[in-house]
Amino acid sequence: MKKNIITLLFACLVGFSSLAQQNFTLEEAIDFATKNNASIKNALLGIEDADQKGKETRAIGLPQISATGSYKHFLAIPIVVYSTYLLEPNAPIDQLSPLNFGTVYNVNASLNVDQMLFNQGYFVGLKSVKKFKEVSAFQKVKTIQDVKENVTKAYYGVLAAEKTITTINEIVTTSQARYSETKAMFDKGLAEVSEDDITQLHLNGIMSQNALKSAKRQLKDAKNLLKWQMGMDVSKTLTLSSAFDTVMSRLNTAQSDVSSDVSQNIDFLLLDKQRELNVLNVKYEQAQYLPSLSAFFSYQQNALRNNFNLFDASKPWYPTKVWGLNLSVPIFSGGAKASKVSQAKIQLKQSENSLAQLKESLSIQTQAAKSTYDNAFDTYTTSKDAVSISEKIYTNYQLKFKEKSISALDLSQTEAQYLAAQNQYIQAMYSLVVAKIELDKITNKL
Repeated sequence: MKKNIITLLFACLVGFSSLAQQNFTLEEAIDFATKNNASIKNALLGIEDADQKGKETRAIGLPQISATGSYKHFLAIPIVVYSTYLLEPNAPIDQLSPLNFGTVYNVNASLNVDQMLFNQGYFVGLKSVKKFKEVSAFQKVKTIQDVKENVTKAYYGVLAAEKTITTINEIVTTSQARYSETKAMFDKGLAEVSEDDITQLHLNGIMSQNALKSAKRQLKDAKNLLKWQMGMDVSKTLTLSSAFDTVMSRLNTAQSDVSSDVSQNIDFLLLDKQRELNVLNVKYEQAQYLPSLSAFFSYQQNALRNNFNLFDASKPWYPTKVWGLNLSVPIFSGGAKASKVSQAKIQLKQSENSLAQLKESLSIQTQAAKSTYDNAFDTYTTSKDAVSISEKIYTNYQLKFKEKSISALDLSQTEAQYLAAQNQYIQAMYSLVVAKIELDKITNKL
């Protein structure tokens, strides 16, 4: 029984640990972001909003039904004045007499139905709503693409920070071991080591420790950025299951010519949809010159009482029924309609100019992204060779220091050179993957 309880507690602890700490591959991080990033959530809400706007617009063409009711209690019944001569021929012709006109209690209940029969602007509006929904869908695609780009860059940023820490850790371990070993020999008088060498080795250790602390802070910042891009709670622990070297080995770093179908670029598609909306806007403003036709039907019941017996079934209610047509024909608006049509045409021309400009810009950006990638690839190759060379020099200088053929200062300079080469190499790795991401994005391969 006790064993079972211990097993259960252990399982719970493991479960809580897995909830608090999450391990992600790049694909898992992107998938998490597509479900939790606030920008993507807003893009989905934008599609839903566009759908509701479509329903709102379509509803305008459906029957509009309303019911109204009113109750009036006249504290003073309205009075009309009539010529007394009409009822009393002997009265002076200019004599006027008052007459109460109405009842004390008036109740009215009515049902009204309106139906649009023809309105060209409405039909254009329906097409505009459809285009607007397409724009929202493309906006969602663009948002997902941007989030994927940002998450990928942030993910590689964490990997770069982790690799930097690994490199500095190796140097810290080596420096501490060298300092401890050399100092012990110096204290026992077993080696020809000067006090300056001991001081220099101690300084090297302090410097490498500070570099390690700085790298760890940078890693924390990089992880927080990744969590934010993913839409993850920053209080949770995040670990990555990929190694930077493994990522680089899978990365297609071969230099090659690229081609891109500009018409499939998401920015181009969005702007083209805006142009189509502007085309419909011109048609909508032109439709305001056309007449509109609607039908209506109204049914009323009126109760007119001098006593408050409104619900007495024996007392009559007086009905009114009417139906008809309303025709509205625009004749003159002082030039306002013509001005709106001109504005819509100007906006259309602007969107066409912007589309042509974007097409040229995307072609230039594609070539620029290719050049950036090629430069990053060359820098990466050079940095990789530089690390290999500086590592050999650093290893040789460690042997020379043990043999007492060089000073600790010489070794320190070589160590700094090796660390700088490692940092440049890691930065070159990161720059290369970022350049690849941007190249894939501009060529519609992200």
